[in-house]
Amino acid sequence: MATLIRTWLGLGALGAGLVHLAVAAGAPPATLVPLVVLGVAEVGWGVAALARLEVPVPRVALAVAVVAVVGVVAALVLNAGAMAHMGSVSAGGTVAGAPAVPMLGAALLDLGCAAALAVVVRRGRRPDTRPPGVWSYLGGVVTGAAVVAGITVASLGATPVGALAMQGMGH
Repeated sequence: MATLIRTWLGLGALGAGLVHLAVAAGAPPATLVPLVVLGVAEVGWGVAALARLEVPVPRVALAVAVVAVVGVVAALVLNAGAMAHMGSVSAGGTVAGAPAVPMLGAALLDLGCAAALAVVVRRGRRPDTRPPGVWSYLGGVVTGAAVVAGITVASLGATPVGALAMQGMGH
């Protein structure tokens, strides 16, 4: 089970990192640097989680995932207050100058990673007593990849970069 959780963590971090990097491509300068740093850290950590036999630096990764989720929620709350004074809320809202839908998708992936990392940290270092069966592992990886891909692709499509890519799709 630890192998499957580590794989899900790696996939989730890769998805969140890709979304953060895509959002950074169209973000204002004030949010560009934090999004790039977070995105690069998530992609690097995701690759390390997939490549290693143990979850790399689980406490640090848990802290980063929680801070990322809290940051998005705080920005949404502050932005909602500003929009309430204007008297209208648009579907294409922003979070600190970044599109809200992709940021929520990345926050959802980060929240899933944070929950799994909390379990990993709580359990401590325990070696896998038995490796997972081939079919159960394959089913778990396919399911996890499908969930992460669904959230990531929808989030990437809602970024400014994704909108530009979709313009060339119409015939």
